[in-house]
Amino acid sequence: MTAQLMVGVDATILALAIPGMTADLQLSTEAVAWVMAGYVLVAGALMIAGGRIAQAAGYARMMTLGLVTFGLASAVGGAADAGWILIGARLAQGVGAAAMTPAAMARLSAAFPGDDRAKAYGIFGMIMGSGTAIGLLFGGVLTQVSGWRACMYVNLVFVAISLVLSAFARDRVEPSPGHGRGWWGGVVLGVGVALVIQALTVVDTPGPAAALALAGIAVVGLFAATDRRAATPMIPVVLFQNATRRIAYYALFLWGIATIATFVAASGSLQREHHLAPLAVGALFLIYPAAVQIGLAIARRLCGTLSPVRSIGLGLALIGVGQAVLALSPDGVAAILAALGLMGLGTSQVMPNANSAMNQDAGPHAGVAGAVGTTLQQLGGSFGLAIPVAFAAWTTHAASVTALLLLSASLLALRQPQVTTTPIASTEPKEASA
Repeated sequence: MTAQLMVGVDATILALAIPGMTADLQLSTEAVAWVMAGYVLVAGALMIAGGRIAQAAGYARMMTLGLVTFGLASAVGGAADAGWILIGARLAQGVGAAAMTPAAMARLSAAFPGDDRAKAYGIFGMIMGSGTAIGLLFGGVLTQVSGWRACMYVNLVFVAISLVLSAFARDRVEPSPGHGRGWWGGVVLGVGVALVIQALTVVDTPGPAAALALAGIAVVGLFAATDRRAATPMIPVVLFQNATRRIAYYALFLWGIATIATFVAASGSLQREHHLAPLAVGALFLIYPAAVQIGLAIARRLCGTLSPVRSIGLGLALIGVGQAVLALSPDGVAAILAALGLMGLGTSQVMPNANSAMNQDAGPHAGVAGAVGTTLQQLGGSFGLAIPVAFAAWTTHAASVTALLLLSASLLALRQPQVTTTPIASTEPKEASA
């Protein structure tokens, strides 16, 4: 859990350090976007590939490799004296996160068998979600006390603690050597999504932006076509045949778009327009995790009143209203605090229910089902960070687009009929024992 908290924290820990980091390394707007989006993009795009390799190589071994990679990348990023070095370090952090997250999920599944597994996945999702808000507070403290480089170096402490806890963990998950094939598909997917993200960041030059977008779509299409024909696909199509799981996936993607982009934009506004210190901004963001806890407490008292899919719909509506408030007053302190409160309440309904729903009745694909959800969440974050850059030439109210998407998804979820799902049966041939 410590490792996953670090993965969530690092999505936003640099948000409050952007002014100092930009001045120190003379970063352009596009470079800042890649410092923030590159990490979540690589982590999301390679998540399923990381799970495939971990299944073959062993989860404990893969988690150790991911932690070491993350630590080394953090040390390099903290010492960076040029923008490209920091961007490269953030990309390497994403590789480390993609290696350790699927391994952590598998070890969590082994540690909590039976009915406790759904609760464990819900807690896992909340840690990932709350980590983004905690990252802002943590980043504010470190930036004000020691500067932006401390936001990178602090990961070395997380890594050291996680390595010790991982070494003494008693979970045992046997590797499956035959499942390591096809990991390269995740790299292809990552390249395609990266091209689309790059297109969004250079949309003010239509020619290159269009070329990058078309190339990215073509690469993603190539991945989809080859993966669908594969004997053991990285993303089984059968996962999307369940309507509840589809809504859970869409909700996680939209949550990623809305939250991380809001945290970065709002923190920048509070520092730039209202001249608040990083520590003060981080303290104001405590309203988000506080609202999450209030929402969870209310949900426990109303246990059983709403089905998981309708709880997801309610959560999306609350986050959507929060985005609408920001669109109307993107720089107002009261509006920012109200939006964070609404988004915290919404997160308390979306994250635990979506993380539980995507793993329910997944049968032999339970591990992949969770990895797909985490991938979409991370990719949503990278798109959310790139969208404001893309819309900057036309409007500063990019939150209005996100609000429309969230409210539309909320209506879809709330209108979803309740159906009894059937566990997915395994269609893969059993491998011969060695």
